[in-house]
Amino acid sequence: MQVDSEDRYVEEAGHGGIPKLPLALGVLALIIGVAWYFSGDTSQSETAPAELVVPVPAESPPPLEPETPPAPDIPALSPVTVIAERIDPNDIVIPEPELTLADSDPMVREVLNESLADSVFEQALRQDDLLERGTAFIDAAAKGSILNKVFPLPPLEGKYSVVVVAGKTVADPASYQRYDAYAAAVGALNPQRLAAAFHQFRPLLEQAYANLGFEADDMDNSLVRALDQVIAAPVLEKPATLVMDITTYTYEDESLENLSPIAKQLIRMGPENQAVIQAQASALRAALLGK
Repeated sequence: MQVDSEDRYVEEAGHGGIPKLPLALGVLALIIGVAWYFSGDTSQSETAPAELVVPVPAESPPPLEPETPPAPDIPALSPVTVIAERIDPNDIVIPEPELTLADSDPMVREVLNESLADSVFEQALRQDDLLERGTAFIDAAAKGSILNKVFPLPPLEGKYSVVVVAGKTVADPASYQRYDAYAAAVGALNPQRLAAAFHQFRPLLEQAYANLGFEADDMDNSLVRALDQVIAAPVLEKPATLVMDITTYTYEDESLENLSPIAKQLIRMGPENQAVIQAQASALRAALLGK
């Protein structure tokens, strides 16, 4: 059985479901010069400019439910220090001191091009306001959510499908292959190089984060929380049972249905792709924290 639109059991997937999570890792990685989610509507042209969706904080924002979990600080290191003995320091492009958010895009593209070129994430580098988009993406990811239309990616090939096993409707394992290119792109990223990129752009990232109405010093903690969201997604021992809700599928198990959009997206990609992305998230977290 096939469905024309992506199942709802991964929230915010959008029609046609462009993976948001690897962009959390690949471009979250990009955005900070670090880490990971995805976005978009397949009805949107690949070349159409993506609308920058930035959350506007209320004057007195209500407390998060659940409360924002604690996260360690990322030590302040120079790009060369963080990758010493792993990457040739001559490969590192150090932004000029006068670099501002307004003119940072060319430098961000230059620094990240080697990591993202010739992958499904390359298209994300064509956007403007990369650091601003990245910080908005990271903030959402830290809360388990995914912003749509922040970084448009090529649409997935094929359609999502289900099969019936022992009288239970489950995701067709063949559907996992639709995400292979995204997992492969994330797996090819160099966590040390991404961590170095983060330290290169950290002051500007903090400025962009502050522009969203948050404390600049919490930007690094937000990034770690975003990575922790990816790492914490449960790995299913067997495909979960799905039930039809009008025109979309949901998890029969409410504990799975109530998972964050990030966790659902990872599960939807299949256990092998999920393992690749979670391993990279762990490696990036360690590189950022100097462990």
